[in-house]
Amino acid sequence: MNREFTWQQVEPDQWRIKVSELIDSGFFYFDFLTGVDRENIDGQSDCEVVAHLAKPDLSDSRIIFTQVKSELASIEDLAPASSWYERECAEMYGITFTGGDTRPLLRHEGLGRPPLRKSAVLAARVLTRWPGGAEPEIREDGRKVGNVSRRRQRPPGVPENWLTP
Repeated sequence: MNREFTWQQVEPDQWRIKVSELIDSGFFYFDFLTGVDRENIDGQSDCEVVAHLAKPDLSDSRIIFTQVKSELASIEDLAPASSWYERECAEMYGITFTGGDTRPLLRHEGLGRPPLRKSAVLAARVLTRWPGGAEPEIREDGRKVGNVSRRRQRPPGVPENWLTP
């Protein structure tokens, strides 16, 4: 059994065409579709949509991916199993899949920015005390007693200007 995956990048306008070609050539076992938030050279955030299709006996498989700003054609009618994945990507990454199911899946509508985008601020990390903060050897400013040179680190996903000095 071939355990290696063949990766292929496609342009966003060729997304549906490529999936249709793969299905027609025997890759009609749809495994998954997901998004990845990537920063391009300009520092702008784009999403990469990745899908995995395989032959039913799993002898061969293809992973296709494309870069999108905010919109991509749905493949729900070509691979019905992709509906759930597209709805998840729409909520978590803010990608609009045109022609697909737009009902909310996991989050309520209008809850702010998509949480898996790098631009989303993780406010809960500012509001939540970090483990060990209540131990007696840790000062109020977050430094341990006996290690005065250690500076307080900001939690991942929290902008510098959210922390008070």
